[in-house]
Parts: sequence; structure tokens; C-alpha cells
Amino acid sequence: MKKFNSNGKLLITGEYLILDGALSLAAPCKLGQSLIFIPHQKQTLNWKSYDVNGKLWFESVFKADNLEIVETSDIDTVNWLKKILLFCFKNSNKNFCGTISCHLDFPNNWGLGSSSSLINNISQLYGLDPFEIHFATTNGSGYDIACANSKSALTYQLSDNKPVTKNIHWDPDFKNEISFIFLNKKQNSYLEIKRFQSLKKDLGLINEVSELTKKIIASTTLKEFEELIDIHEKIIGNLIGVEPVKKQLFSDYNGSIKSLGAWGGDFIMATKNNKNYFLNKGYHTVIPFNEIIKKSTLKIAS
Repeated sequence: MKKFNSNGKLLITGEYLILDGALSLAAPCKLGQSLIFIPHQKQTLNWKSYDVNGKLWFESVFKADNLEIVETSDIDTVNWLKKILLFCFKNSNKNFCGTISCHLDFPNNWGLGSSSSLINNISQLYGLDPFEIHFATTNGSGYDIACANSKSALTYQLSDNKPVTKNIHWDPDFKNEISFIFLNKKQNSYLEIKRFQSLKKDLGLINEVSELTKKIIASTTLKEFEELIDIHEKIIGNLIGVEPVKKQLFSDYNGSIKSLGAWGGDFIMATKNNKNYFLNKGYHTVIPFNEIIKKSTLKIAS
């Protein structure tokens, strides 16, 4: 038996412009995904995926020698999975006869990295670089892959289309005033990326957001942090032509609110930690900073 674990992720700054090379802040989550491989004698690779409640939500059977699909419970999911497995098969010359079972620590629709944590786990099984798998099979920036293995928050930047990561100490003194709220729907990152790629590249905005990321990481007071994320929201809103989420849904909120990742779904970040406000609005997943952001286990300079 082999077992692998990978972190979920949250992108704190740089959404959209991360694809054009903006320096961004990302954080691994305490919640993630595990993968267990148990060999068997049959010439098949059996796949089973379980949700956070232990319920089987997807299963498929492949021929081990060529990954031909024998049977599946969902054709879209299996086609995506097969593309990843074929890349691994061709680049590692490994074929596995056995059962792979995957177990999520969070609901499928939360957008915390079910795909990236899966890719990272698969890369460990096949002994491959997870970034190579990622860039060969998806259109994302790869920051989520960096989070999957990370022991701390990190900065992420694409330079000449190659990932540059740096582990950092991001543990703000005011973290008890920060919470993360699920917007009750999952955004389609693939489609959002395609939409953004049709926009004109703006070097000035890329540099501006990179500087904002540095200032947000270095901010020492809640007031400074709020001012900086408000500026960030305005920049991205103007860039993609979408009203910031606070103006859309939470205009009477007494703190700052920032979208995370692709706008329009998944999680937002809010200051002032007013849980009852969001509960009364119908948003029942409100998670404090310390309960979702993985605490650094690295000894790194501030």
C-alpha cells in the first residue's frame, strides 16, 4: 500500500494577473486530499473517489496496460482523469494494477484545490514533477500545485512561464480579525481563465499588483491591511469589468471584503470577523483564519 497527502489552497492576492506574471500570495490549507494505492493481481486500475462524508461520488475502471476506460460513473470526470493518467503513464513508463482511492477533507464544491491536490498526489505515485503534469493538462497558473506540497504560505510568480516560489512567514498579528466565507457556489476556473486571456495584457497593472502583494504581506495593522485589499479589489474589478463582491452582496458590511481566486464563487476573505452578519445573509460556511490556513512548520525569516 502507498499513501500520499496534499494540501488544499487559497489564493490571497494576484488573482487573474497571476497568469501574466504578477507576484501573488498563496496559502496552503489545513484541509486537503489523500490518495491510497493498493495493488491487486487483475490487469486493471480501479479508481474510487470519496467525498468529505466518505460517500463514493465517482468510480471508474481502466485497463492497466493502456488506460482504456472499461467502465465509469461519469464520462466528463473520467476523460479529465484519463488525460492526467496518460501523461503520467507515458512519462514514467509505470503502469499500476490495483485500486486507487481518493478522500477529500472538504466538500467537492468548495474550490479549495480538489484538482491540484489530486494532481500532486498522482505525481508522487508516478514519481513525476507535479508542475509538469499540471502545465501539460490544465490552463491554470500552478500556484495551487505549489501550495499542495508547501509547509508555509508562499509567494508565487510566473517568470518566462516557469513557476518561482518562495516560502514566507505570513501570520499577521490581526489574523483573528480575518475569516473566510464560502459563497455557496463553485466558480469554473477554467472558463474564467479563458475569459481573462482574451483581455489585453497590462504591464503597469502587473507591477502594481506585485507591489500590493508585498505590502499586504508586510502590513502590520488591520487598518493598513484593509486599505490595501480594498485597492486590490478595485484594480481587479476594473480589469475584468466586474463589481467587487462587497458592492454586489455586502454593501452594508463594516469591514473589508476581498474575492479570492476566480471572481463570482468559491471563497471570499473578510475582516472584522463578524460571523453573524454572514450567517444572517445565508452564508453558513464562515471559517476563521486559524482553522483553515495551515500554520507554517518551516523556520523562515519574516
